[in-house]
Amino acid sequence: MNQRLSRIHNLYCYEDGDHIDARMGVQLDNGYALAQYWDTVQGKVVNTDFTQHSPVLYPFPYSSKRGQVVVPATQGQQWYYNNPETETAGILDEHGNVKSAYSSLFEVTTITVNGSTFPALRIKGNLATANDLTDKHIYYKSTCAGKPFTASILIPIQTTVGESTKLEVFLQTADGSGSNVLSNTNAWVQLTAALQRAGTTIASGVTYQWQKLVNGQWQNVTNQQGTVEVISSSVIKVYNPGVDTEDLYRVAATYDNTTTYKTQQLTDEADPFYIYDGCSQAGDAVPAGTDVSFTPVVYDRITNQPDTANTWSFSFYMFNMVTTAAVGTVSTTVPFVVPYATLEQNQGLQVVIVATNE
Repeated sequence: MNQRLSRIHNLYCYEDGDHIDARMGVQLDNGYALAQYWDTVQGKVVNTDFTQHSPVLYPFPYSSKRGQVVVPATQGQQWYYNNPETETAGILDEHGNVKSAYSSLFEVTTITVNGSTFPALRIKGNLATANDLTDKHIYYKSTCAGKPFTASILIPIQTTVGESTKLEVFLQTADGSGSNVLSNTNAWVQLTAALQRAGTTIASGVTYQWQKLVNGQWQNVTNQQGTVEVISSSVIKVYNPGVDTEDLYRVAATYDNTTTYKTQQLTDEADPFYIYDGCSQAGDAVPAGTDVSFTPVVYDRITNQPDTANTWSFSFYMFNMVTTAAVGTVSTTVPFVVPYATLEQNQGLQVVIVATNE
């Protein structure tokens, strides 16, 4: 049938204080990043001002067994500010309302993504202050089908001193959710890259190039109507045919003779098949000294059973989480084993599994 599927699993070294992460989604006004820059001269946040552009965070746990995003249980759920292990850091009271201590910073809400309603937390106050310019973490704890999980997201706090730059990717979607998941109700995701200094996009002198990972190689994106449309050098619109279950896109931004990369993972839930990766490690955080193995199986999304009508072969690729450089060589051996020493050396790895029935 000449079909191609892909599945991406992120792995991180486990360190003290780490935990098993689920996905966390973000909805934020286009052109603004989930980061705060503090102007040391003016003594205030200059970008992004959360009182004017409030981010909405929502848990987005993905069940690899079911091959889809699932809605967590709201009974017993809790949001945490900076520390997921202490009751005082819990944002909600016993009635599910924001505690008075946090009422100036947060409010509870919901968000609808692909027809499903998820619990959400709106950040309505600035987290950066003159007395505290440390990075902030928001955690969410709940269960899915009785299984507990913890989702987290980092909110960087930076000062405007110096000439440091950061590459951001902003998402717009057909359904307005800002999700990275394509589906029957969310037909496209638009990716906008912006190289920023102190939270402000650099207006000139920057060149961009979008690429897609295909069979372990980064290939430049070209305009394909209804698949991947190149709106401008920094903006592409990806449709369902542009994603084979799960795919990686990246943008290269070159400025002042320096090239910076940023990857973006996209998922397509409209495909009839999906890969259950058979990972030996629950979640993304890997304890010290633990090798991780993958024994993938292709499932039929309609029956939720292993596909027996086709013969699938698998290829495995690894990429450094930060540099996006390939690690090792392609492997077709099942199970595929990631040695802990390799993970530790790279700090974080993206394992890409490609299934074909050619």
